[in-house]
Amino acid sequence: MYRGKKIGVSVPAYNEEKLIGRTIDEMPDFVDRIYVVDDASTDRTSDVVREIMKKDGRVELIRHEKNQGVGGAIVSGWKRGLEEGMDVLAVMAGDNQMDPKYLPKLLDPIVEGRAEIAKGTRFHGGYWKEMPWIRLFGTFLLNVLNKIASGYWNVNDPQNGYVAISAEALKKLDLDSLHRGYAFENDVLIKANVAGLRVINVPVRIRYRVGEVSKLKILRFASSTSKFLLKSFLWRVWVKYLRRGHPLGVLYYAGTILIISSLGFVVISIDTALKIFGLGTLSFGSACLIEAWRYNK
Repeated sequence: MYRGKKIGVSVPAYNEEKLIGRTIDEMPDFVDRIYVVDDASTDRTSDVVREIMKKDGRVELIRHEKNQGVGGAIVSGWKRGLEEGMDVLAVMAGDNQMDPKYLPKLLDPIVEGRAEIAKGTRFHGGYWKEMPWIRLFGTFLLNVLNKIASGYWNVNDPQNGYVAISAEALKKLDLDSLHRGYAFENDVLIKANVAGLRVINVPVRIRYRVGEVSKLKILRFASSTSKFLLKSFLWRVWVKYLRRGHPLGVLYYAGTILIISSLGFVVISIDTALKIFGLGTLSFGSACLIEAWRYNK
């Protein structure tokens, strides 16, 4: 237990046979239960976990026969934690990137009643300097969009999955409706706002390894997540304001329509100007940017 609270950790793992053992071994002694969710791995992740279970009774293996995405894996761990009566549920990915020494810092605001969700952020304490530049750039843009979509203007680094949340807060969320992919963290914040949950930033350091290749496809993720955030923003405004007859909802919707219309006008104007001066089109420029990104990658 940690300060009188039962702590469970959901550990999503997909093809992490090389790092899952180290992730579990470094788990602090105060953690009561470790829910390793093997999201239909094709390697020996489950076998490694079964061996560890013989020595560490805190570990439970949850195996998905079909891949559900990182969000689906986290939710499976959270649900099991609620069934076993955990007071606080945290997330520590199976790739050993999340440094366990920061776990108490995430738990303290919840145990002390200052927040229902403690969100790790690399944007405080200078930890952002260790991020790969393409990830830093993408995270910064998504950070701005997430603030708008979620309504949590005080929350930074939305894609950081190192979080802790109280069991009571989890019960206020419809876990089955949460996004199952990499937009999971964004969806949690958006629905936490609608549920009226308090969220606090906690500076954490994420451990990146030399030569490590992310499973995330940056451009595809940025495009799909941006669309998801726009849709979720409109949903949040509808549920929280318009449906209740609050005038703020009308202003939000009107502002969104004007912004999108303005952006469309700007794009058309720039595209027309490029054609007039014989400089090509915006589509050509976008293609060049994509090729440049691939080259630098």
